[in-house]
Amino acid sequence: MFKTCDCGQMMKLELRKLIHERKTRICHVPVYACQACKKYELLPLIKSELLRYLSSPGQEPRRTRVSFADINESAYVLREAFRTYEGDSVAELQARCMKVFDERVNMLLDLFSYAQNLGDDDWMRQIEGRLEQLSSIKSLIPENSGNYSR
Repeated sequence: MFKTCDCGQMMKLELRKLIHERKTRICHVPVYACQACKKYELLPLIKSELLRYLSSPGQEPRRTRVSFADINESAYVLREAFRTYEGDSVAELQARCMKVFDERVNMLLDLFSYAQNLGDDDWMRQIEGRLEQLSSIKSLIPENSGNYSR
């Protein structure tokens, strides 16, 4: 989960707070950030979900603060992995990310099974969407070369 910046330096994955139209503060947004030139870019896998949230009809003109981790499964798992990581090595962080992803997927699969037993099609579709969010970002972790930031 790294990217080369236009300046030639490596961009690290971070969770940042974004402010939209000076009213909405969105915490825990996964971004690539360059420590050299201070440029940052949204993680491409979450960009559409963030834009969908910002354009949703429920967005009120009053000031709000929300955690993107409450909206997006990938952001949730990354927040938990960064929050609970206490080691020094990149391999330990990578292992922690994989563990948190696996735990979340297992929990969602259990919920899916329960929703299926109840015959709740809406809940099943919601859980499928959450699993899709996780599957897209989990595929990036094994290829990580150790460029994470807390």
